[in-house]
Amino acid sequence: MKKWALGIAVALAGATLIALAVIPGLFSVAPKFSDMTTNFKPEMTASTVAELRADLSSLTAAQNQFTTQAVPALATELGMTPAQLSATIQAQFPATATGMAAVPALTAKFNQVLTIMDNQLGNFRQADSIPTASISPTVIPWVLLVLGLVLIAGGAFLRRWWRVGLAIVVGALMIVTPLALSLPGKASAADTMNVQMKPVFTAQTVASAKASLATMDAMGVELQAKLIPALSEMLKLQPAQLEAMLAANSPALAGALTTLPASMTQFSALVTAFAESLTDYNDINTTQFVPIIDTILATGGFLVLVGLLSAADLARRRETSGAIA
Repeated sequence: MKKWALGIAVALAGATLIALAVIPGLFSVAPKFSDMTTNFKPEMTASTVAELRADLSSLTAAQNQFTTQAVPALATELGMTPAQLSATIQAQFPATATGMAAVPALTAKFNQVLTIMDNQLGNFRQADSIPTASISPTVIPWVLLVLGLVLIAGGAFLRRWWRVGLAIVVGALMIVTPLALSLPGKASAADTMNVQMKPVFTAQTVASAKASLATMDAMGVELQAKLIPALSEMLKLQPAQLEAMLAANSPALAGALTTLPASMTQFSALVTAFAESLTDYNDINTTQFVPIIDTILATGGFLVLVGLLSAADLARRRETSGAIA
């Protein structure tokens, strides 16, 4: 092996690492990826997804009981037909009517999002631990840059035996460290998660979800502040008496009246996480992490190989020189 070959090989490896940090835009991608996983960490848990699903089931049951049980029963008490009472609610309490009518579409929409989230919980846990659970991914491009500069400087200025040591040691670290940290699997999980979340990670989805929550909020406020008092007055009951009657005859509806504000708070947190991460997701979802890790491993293997070949060449040269002497 030519004396200058190892220096060029080491410098090329360094240039490759710098290119890995710069060309995919890791100095921008890594912070955005970190921000996105931080925003979603409270939402991407099995318990949170289960709670949100339970809230949707409760909302569906409440809407069903409102339509099929509460309205007919209240209409009978008021001496009206269910159609007449429904028309009255539509005219005088439009937020309630609109909200109840929107429940089926809303629950279907959010269940679709929750299904995707549920399927990606495992991938999220792995992606969130890149490179480790306690170290931010923002360090990765800086590590690549520093190692690249060290290799370029070493390839240019170190003596040959020092270059051999540098190539073998740094190359071995570039193989052992990613494997020890399970980065190939984590990178694959991150890439899969980014692809699978794409159908729901859109501006249209976020805007639609915000509108749906606004509809539910308006319904909840109107139910408590206007409809219940109005029905109580029409039935000549105290609001507490009407609520007790609903609890006995339409328990899911009565329960929703109590739990709806807390449920909307949870769903608002989810929608906020999507909204705050939408720009970051759009900026990073074309970045593939697996090729980056594969290139690091391949570059490490290349360094070890050329280091060992150069070491063997130097050893042969010394033996030859000794034999001649």
